[in-house]
Amino acid sequence: MVESHVWSERLDLGHEAMDHEHHLQIALVCAIADAIEQGRPWMARRLADQLATYSEVHFGSEELLMEAIGFREGATHSGEHEALRGRMREIVSLLQDEQTDSALTAALELREQIAGHVATADRRLAEETAAGR
Repeated sequence: MVESHVWSERLDLGHEAMDHEHHLQIALVCAIADAIEQGRPWMARRLADQLATYSEVHFGSEELLMEAIGFREGATHSGEHEALRGRMREIVSLLQDEQTDSALTAALELREQIAGHVATADRRLAEETAAGR
């Protein structure tokens, strides 16, 4: 069974709103993996839809923040968001096609991709925000 909620101090950014949203994203990805492992593909599909919808709002708010502060790495950061969106769409599609093994692999990879994005790109954004830029 997949570890249900993977979080470490390296993912805490000290930005309350972003940290809360990132926790929720990772929790949703873990819940997708759990649902697949438990033989509940209907639940995994529902969670994948929720993750995609929630992430659209989250990424949109980060992109507005980047624009507001004139974040130099905004285009690159937004490109990473688009790659994550694409991975989420892939998981939704795999689940719709009942390819649960592939969907599980993709969900676990997405969890690592989100964690990597948070630890690097989002950390730089949080630091810029804290610096008052």
